[in-house]
Amino acid sequence: MRKIIQMLVIACLVVFSTQVAFANADKETIQEGADITTVKRLAVAAPMYQPVEEGAPDKAALTQIEYDSSKVSRMYVVSYDEIAQNIKSAVSTDIKSLDRRQAAKTYKENVAKYADAYVVLTVANNSRTTFFFDVYKAGTNDLLYTYEIRANRSEKDNVETFTNLCQQFYKHFDRAATEQQKANSKKK
Repeated sequence: MRKIIQMLVIACLVVFSTQVAFANADKETIQEGADITTVKRLAVAAPMYQPVEEGAPDKAALTQIEYDSSKVSRMYVVSYDEIAQNIKSAVSTDIKSLDRRQAAKTYKENVAKYADAYVVLTVANNSRTTFFFDVYKAGTNDLLYTYEIRANRSEKDNVETFTNLCQQFYKHFDRAATEQQKANSKKK
């Protein structure tokens, strides 16, 4: 009986250490004075990304992955394509045909009509792929929230990995907003 219990304890330790070893490293920051509880509509901006590995999704695919991953979120997420179409209808400017800087400028000037905040994804492809999500308040472009998540060394730059990293952002953003709401209600 004693041997069985020892074996079960060892098995539990192995299982728990494996889960910790394969968890993605992440870090989140809510800017001082920022109120992320007011964000009900979040728009997806064009990511800053250059594929490095062969078989990695291109920029358009990453934008779609980022939007599709929002299904795990409780808030309403507006796609980049929808914002681009709305801007094209409203001001007759096709931001998809502009260079990156001009498109970003036009996007920032007009996104407040369609969302409370927008998220910009920056991808760093070093020894490990790292995603940096920056959430800005629409209209003022004030930084509200940042989230950094690093893929494991064994994870390839593919749709599955990118989807997982994006889903983690949405889950953490929702959790941070809920915790901030709880903290605000305790102050009252």
